[in-house]
Amino acid sequence: MHNKIKIQHYVPRFYLSNFAHKQKEEFIINCFDKPKEKAFSVNIKKIGAEKYFYDSSFDKNQEIEKSLGRFESKFNIAYNKIIKNLSLSVLSQKEKISFAYFIATQEVRTKEFRELIKDSIRQLKKRLSNEKLSKELERQIKEVSIPNSIKSMHLKILIKDTPTFASSLLNMKWVLFINKTNLPCWTSDHPVNRYNPIDLTPYGNLGLLSPGIQIYFPLSYNLSLCICDPTLYSYLPEIYEITDKQNIIFLNHLQVKSSTRHIFSINDDFSLAKRMVKDHPYLKDIDRKRIIVN
Repeated sequence: MHNKIKIQHYVPRFYLSNFAHKQKEEFIINCFDKPKEKAFSVNIKKIGAEKYFYDSSFDKNQEIEKSLGRFESKFNIAYNKIIKNLSLSVLSQKEKISFAYFIATQEVRTKEFRELIKDSIRQLKKRLSNEKLSKELERQIKEVSIPNSIKSMHLKILIKDTPTFASSLLNMKWVLFINKTNLPCWTSDHPVNRYNPIDLTPYGNLGLLSPGIQIYFPLSYNLSLCICDPTLYSYLPEIYEITDKQNIIFLNHLQVKSSTRHIFSINDDFSLAKRMVKDHPYLKDIDRKRIIVN
C-alpha cells in the first residue's frame, strides 16, 4: 500500500504549468473557486486532483492511473512541439493521433464528467418516478445511483469509449488560435469544452457529428485549439490569430460555464468569472442540473 499513488490528477500538472508562474522549482497558478467566489494562488500539485480518484474494486493495481501517465508522456511531446513552433503542421501523424487521444481522454477523465453521469442518473430517476416499474428495474436504478457504481461507470467509459472519440476528432477540422490580445486564455478543472451555435431542437447539438459542433481546448495562456465540423468550417485556416478581446472572453466564458468548481489563469483578474456566477448562481452549484432527460 505504501507504493500507492494517493493524489491523482484529472488535470495533468504538466498541462497546468503552461498557465502558471514558476517560482524556484514549483509552479504557482491563480485559481477562482466558483462556489466560494474566491480567488487564490496555489501550487499545481494541489489542484485538479482528488485522493484515489481513479481507484476502484476492478482496478486494485491502479492501472488506470498508470496508463493515464503513459498517455500524458506521449502527448507531451506533441504538445510541446505545437507550443514551440506555433503550428499544427509540425506534428507527425503518430503525434497527432496521440494528441487526439489525450484530448478525448481529458474530456472524459474529469470530475465534471463524473458529475454529468451522476446527474444523468438523477434526472432519469426523476423522469421515471411516476412510472410503474418492475422490481428488477427499480433495483437496477437504485444500484447504479450509489457513488461506487457511478465511479465504476465513469471509469468504464474512460477505458472503452475514448478511442472512438479520439478517432472522430481526427476526422474533424483542427485550427490553432494564437491569442494576440492582452487577456490570457483560461483553463479549468474541465478544460475540454463543447459549443454549437446551431439550434438543433428537439435534438441535441453537442455530439461530434452534429452540424456546427466546436470543441475548444486551451493549450496555454496564449494558445487554444479548436476542433470543429469539417464541412461547415472548411474555410478556416490552420492558424488563426485572435486580436479581438471578445473572442478570448468567449473562450474563457466556456471554461466558467463548463467547469465543476475551479478556473485557472496566469493572472489574478477573474472579473468575468465573478460576474458570471453573480448573474447565474447555478454555476456555483456543484450538484447543478446539467442535462434534460426527455
